[in-house]
Amino acid sequence: MPTLLQDSYALRVEPTGGFSLLDWDAETRPQDALGADRVRSTDLTTQLIMWTDELAIPLGLPVNTPARQLLQAYQANPNPICGVAVFTGSTRGGELLGLTEDQALMLVDRYFSRHRDVPRPRR
Repeated sequence: MPTLLQDSYALRVEPTGGFSLLDWDAETRPQDALGADRVRSTDLTTQLIMWTDELAIPLGLPVNTPARQLLQAYQANPNPICGVAVFTGSTRGGELLGLTEDQALMLVDRYFSRHRDVPRPRR
């Protein structure tokens, strides 16, 4: 019986606020998704890594406010992020995993619902 392989994705976040769902496979590298030679990883959870261009600040790339706001869900006072950011899954056996579609969409939802009012009990 053949096994179904779950599609893997990366979530690309542009400084302009654009979100893109990228196909992710075993040969894809963060450098490819970012269009950068040198990348920096930030482990957010055991299943989520954020990748950025290591030279974004020296190159004067624009601040990525949407990625920083996403990062605030995982870190109290994140450093500024410049240029494009890419979110992937973690590593397993030396292989960088992608996100499931649900994981990627959860990140987008987290970004858009960050200012949603939480209902409070009536007094």
